[in-house]
Amino acid sequence: MSASLFARPLLIYDDKCYSCTKFARLASALSRGWIRTAGHYYSQEAKEAKATVFPQGYDPTRMFWLINRSGAFGARSGLPRVAKEIAVGWFRGGRDKNNDTFAPACAYDGTSMSCYTPTNVFRRLATMLSHGASFTFARD
Repeated sequence: MSASLFARPLLIYDDKCYSCTKFARLASALSRGWIRTAGHYYSQEAKEAKATVFPQGYDPTRMFWLINRSGAFGARSGLPRVAKEIAVGWFRGGRDKNNDTFAPACAYDGTSMSCYTPTNVFRRLATMLSHGASFTFARD
């Protein structure tokens, strides 16, 4: 695996989740575009990155991932790396525009938009803080 593919970090998030989309948008904005973003389900870039990084049979859609030169870091393991990459972005900024369109993340089911509820946001936050994983890259 060539870490140079991720010279600029890529944040892969659940693009079917409103709070996850807000998190990705905030990380990209705070890093001045340094952190690239791609949704698990609707982004070809995310699909290609996941096929390159994760072992066959592993389901990376269980959490968000920050992939950088060092490896892929999910959820709780990824939060410190997101903070670090935001700080790097303050000095470097994005070199090109982020291609993620941040499409609406929730589907209206006729009665409510369940992913906007405080309970769902709290559940996602608790899951993110209680789970984590990482895959480190071998040095080239």
